[in-house]
Amino acid sequence: MLKKHLAVMLLLFLAVGVYAQSIPSGTGRYEALGSSPFILDAATDINNNPAWTNYYRNYAFGDLGRDFSESSNFQLSGQYAGATFGIGKKLNLGMILNKRDDSWDKFNSNGSEPLRPDENNVSSPIVPFKGLIGYTASKNFHLGLAPYYTAWSSDYTDTDTNATTYDRSSSSLGSTLGFVYLIKKGWVEGGLKFEMNKYKSESTTGSNTTTIESEGGIQFGAGFRAWIYPKTGSKLALVPVLGFTTFSWNPKFTSGSTTVTGLKYSWLSLKGGVGINLPVMDDIQLAGGLIVEYNTSKSDSGSFESKRTDFVLPKFHLAGETSIAEWLTARFGYSRAVSMIKQEEKNGLAFDARPKSE
Repeated sequence: MLKKHLAVMLLLFLAVGVYAQSIPSGTGRYEALGSSPFILDAATDINNNPAWTNYYRNYAFGDLGRDFSESSNFQLSGQYAGATFGIGKKLNLGMILNKRDDSWDKFNSNGSEPLRPDENNVSSPIVPFKGLIGYTASKNFHLGLAPYYTAWSSDYTDTDTNATTYDRSSSSLGSTLGFVYLIKKGWVEGGLKFEMNKYKSESTTGSNTTTIESEGGIQFGAGFRAWIYPKTGSKLALVPVLGFTTFSWNPKFTSGSTTVTGLKYSWLSLKGGVGINLPVMDDIQLAGGLIVEYNTSKSDSGSFESKRTDFVLPKFHLAGETSIAEWLTARFGYSRAVSMIKQEEKNGLAFDARPKSE
């Protein structure tokens, strides 16, 4: 199936390449600039907010991937490809293939939880697919919708004397709705994201069936950013950002008439900040700013509760790039944060609270 997806994407890239824009973007550029939210990056912005599909028409992008360690046998990870197509004057379509955009990994956040999916041979979903639909509602208002789906399944029967049949699966299904609105001195963008993440491991021996699965798995997020020029003709842009995300789930074990639930997990993240973007010359760009973050994760069994809170103040970003030649661009990125970490149990007595520099 993966080969079929890659073949389809190759044909799409060949079709887009005839009219494609040439705009440097992608994970490599974004990370080289310190993952700064105060810069524009076509591939990153399209993935976060599908309304940008209306601006980057007939555009192909992607990553070759990377190798993290020798344990991966030097297999490249993080490979993905995307493309957008202009359909008429107002409609734009596209897709992003094989780029993870879900909270699946949070299922494996607690090493002591026996009902985790990886503890029961459930793998993460594979070959993610994100569709891109962009619509120009008016000269100043653009909308975008990005449905997302990824799944994995494995069914087999053990050949031992018990002849146990296993049925395992995992999936993430959701969508992102975004907009870009042009104002007198800049623009404002925003996006809402909703996703359902789940897994299931079912084993049947004779008439006895045992099921381990997740309840909940709901992810919701919202993000906003503006690009405001203080005065007409100004090159310097003020860039405020605001973000929110939450995710929760509860593992459950069922065997016959017996049902046991595990710890209830929940995550919450809030962030906001402001920065500037300044094109010094046509081929030189600088950006910098400060971000404040509040992150909390909690596991609760009713009689026991463990909670971790991270308060990041400040997180500093500095980035810049300049063109050295037509085929060479120099970039630098710097990011530094100081955070206060607090961990506590149900009785409210903190056993670890300390500042940390990242």
